[in-house]
Amino acid sequence: MFLHYNSERSTFHDLNLCGPFSVQPGGSLFITTINKTNLSYALAIVVAEQLLHIVPRGTHDWEKFVSPVELERLLESNGFLVQSVQGMLYNPISGAWSWANSTAINYALHAVKQDDETMDSSTPPGDHHEATHT
Repeated sequence: MFLHYNSERSTFHDLNLCGPFSVQPGGSLFITTINKTNLSYALAIVVAEQLLHIVPRGTHDWEKFVSPVELERLLESNGFLVQSVQGMLYNPISGAWSWANSTAINYALHAVKQDDETMDSSTPPGDHHEATHT
């Protein structure tokens, strides 16, 4: 699980090469994160940190939030094929998470690591498979 990281490049380098985070061809990767939108800034930083104090001030850095499209491109450039993207919603009253139709705040992404053979025969850049975004 990566809640916060300093560099996209080092994160995916770690995913591809390091022990427990190594994803073998055919293996699944699941990521939950915060989208980079004005609404996510307002809710994750202003409301959750500054108004409701659900998490400590400074927990979130909006510059490190990533949109589903950006994350999909990053994953695909590192040998993954994104299968699905689904919105998530946190209810601060109940403390429960639920699936949502919108990815505007939080979302979950499922990607599968491709093998070299699959990557070599894949479609040309720009014609890549589009994940199901809900």
